[in-house]
Formats: sequence, structure tokens, C-alpha cells
Amino acid sequence: MALEAEMEANMTPEERRQLMREREEADAKAMTADLFGGVDDGKAGAVVGGPGGVMMSGDRVVMKDLKDHLRHAKKVGECIQAHGKINLCSAFLKEVIQQCKDVLDDDAITDIIKSCNVIKNEKVQAAKRKVKGQAQKSKKADKVAAKKAMEIHDEVFGDNDQYDKYDEMGGAYEDDFF
Repeated sequence: MALEAEMEANMTPEERRQLMREREEADAKAMTADLFGGVDDGKAGAVVGGPGGVMMSGDRVVMKDLKDHLRHAKKVGECIQAHGKINLCSAFLKEVIQQCKDVLDDDAITDIIKSCNVIKNEKVQAAKRKVKGQAQKSKKADKVAAKKAMEIHDEVFGDNDQYDKYDEMGGAYEDDFF
């Protein structure tokens, strides 16, 4: 304790702030471990993608073969789908492609462009079908709803406005008893 106090006394204000931040972070991790049962336990030696291995933004990902690459891509895709923010997804993909530009050759880039075009065309077709389908369905639904409402009205009140036998019975009842 005395050694720490002496060391703190000799620190610059910036070093003290850094030390305070580190202590607060360590305390927060300890509280999290107590609350959730050791979330960060064994993280330093954990295998990337292993059970309980949580990735942080600064962690290095080791990908040796196609299986590792695809597994990591699926995990990243799941994370992006979970938050569902289009602008962040777009920025992420742009940055990945930008960082990989030295590794990618012409054929690989052409393949990526083809995949993106296929996805774009599917989205455009789905949007066209959705808009076209909605317009047709709404007209049919309106006609069906109007016809059904008219049938209910006719059942309850009769299908014409002329004098019918129920009105005669009601009139006769009224005349007899009132």
C-alpha cells in the first residue's frame, strides 16, 4: 500500500487519470464476473470462436482454412443481422473490402460484384412484387369487403326499401296491442 501511494504521488495528472480508468475498468469487470458468473474468465487463453470465447474489437482473429473463414463470416453476419442497422452494415462491408484490396485479385472482385448484383436484383424484384401485389390485393379486398358488408346489411334490413311482409306483421301487431 505504501509503495502504491508513493508511486501515485510521483505520477503526472495524466498518469493518475489513466490509473483511475484502469482501476474502474477492473472493478467493473469484477462486478460483471460476480453478477454473471465469470463471463471474462480464461479469456486471455480462449480460442477464438471457442465455447464462451467473446471477441472484442481489438482481438486478433486467426483463420487458417476455408472453414475458419466461413465460420467467422457467419458469426459476423449474425451480429449484423441482430442489430439490423443498414448504415453500419454497409460501412462494415466497405471497410472489409477496402482492407482486403491487396489480397483480392480480379476474379475474386468480379465474383463479389456478381454476388452483390444477384442480391440487389432479388431485392428489386421483391420490392416490385410487393408493390404490385399490394395494389391488386387492396382492390380485391375492398370489393370483397364491400360485398360482404352489403350482404350483412341485406340480411339484417332486407334487400330492398319497399314494403315487405315483416313490416306488415309488425304493423298488425302494433295495431292489435297498442
